[in-house]
Amino acid sequence: MSIAIFVAPITSIAQEGDFRITGVKKGQKVPFTGILMTKDSLSKIESDLILKVELCENKCKLDLEAMALSHSKDVSILRAEIDGLTQFVDVKNRRIKALEEVIHERDASWFTPVVAISSFILGVITTVGITYAVNK
Repeated sequence: MSIAIFVAPITSIAQEGDFRITGVKKGQKVPFTGILMTKDSLSKIESDLILKVELCENKCKLDLEAMALSHSKDVSILRAEIDGLTQFVDVKNRRIKALEEVIHERDASWFTPVVAISSFILGVITTVGITYAVNK
């Protein structure tokens, strides 16, 4: 429906006008008022129009290829950035794993409880000692 609204005025405009074509010989009266052209003039106008259409098509193709190259370049740049960031993340992950291995190698299962219990006992002894010294 919406296409018909746009097409109908165009077709009605295109159909307006006088499109009569007739052959004329030299000295003969013409049957209507208008522009008289030779076949060579008509051929030149037709070839000029064809040339303009071909130039327009070539310009569109060239613009399309230029945009495709530009987009291809942008995609290549983004892929390179993604590859670089992926390698960076891989390096960081390997570093994290190496540090975790170092922590696990140094982490003795007896060390943490011994330090915690020793700290508690030292705190109790210090508190008792201070309390005893203050009360005397």
